[in-house]
Amino acid sequence: MIEKVKGIVLQRIAYTDNKNIVKIYTETGSNSYMCFRKSKNTHDALQPMTLVQFCSEKRQGTSLSFLRDVQYLNSVAISDYQLPKATINMFLNEILYKLLGNAGEDSELFDFVFNTLHQFYNSPYLQDFHLRFLVHCAIQMGSAPKDNYQEGCIFDVLSANFVTKKTIAVTNSMQKNDKFSEDINVQVAQYLYALMQEPLFPQTPTIAPFVVRNALLNLLIEYYTIHIIDLSGLQSLEVLQTILHE
Repeated sequence: MIEKVKGIVLQRIAYTDNKNIVKIYTETGSNSYMCFRKSKNTHDALQPMTLVQFCSEKRQGTSLSFLRDVQYLNSVAISDYQLPKATINMFLNEILYKLLGNAGEDSELFDFVFNTLHQFYNSPYLQDFHLRFLVHCAIQMGSAPKDNYQEGCIFDVLSANFVTKKTIAVTNSMQKNDKFSEDINVQVAQYLYALMQEPLFPQTPTIAPFVVRNALLNLLIEYYTIHIIDLSGLQSLEVLQTILHE
């Protein structure tokens, strides 16, 4: 008996008129597979961010295995979600492709991402879920900010420390570019620490004003770029900030 494997579709590319190549992240890492399309005009359920269970089959004439017996565990059609939630899903797809597109075996990280997305698709809309995901994913990957928050401090991206305003590193881009006021920087640090302490899906979530959420988003992108993987140049960022501007 061939056991089905769970996975997250990260990317789908048209290969021929009737075939796609899909990249799927599983607990053994990311791999590419060939799959058939029913027709050019038929909706293909293997869209990015689809959660699936599948088997694979090696065939002659191709270096890629073919998908077979695919079971879809969620839908990512925009019609199934309100636009803000669909926009967060699109943003997370770009993040996860950069983060996991060449990932190797890591069953704990896979379980975290898969189970988190499954709950996200089946939970009410949470306007800062993308921030919570980025914070908890960094923790899961062993790259969490240091847990040394004190009231009134701000967060130094370079050293990954909560620090007093007097000792903040000059290299912190928020201060260097004077992008946000000192008060906003203090609120961002407080909000970041709150997200580090709260579960991903809290019953009574701490939700900051949009200006603070947006500042934290920029900080987390910079944090990932310095400490985990380059997230500069995200194409979905502007769309996300426009749709979630509330």
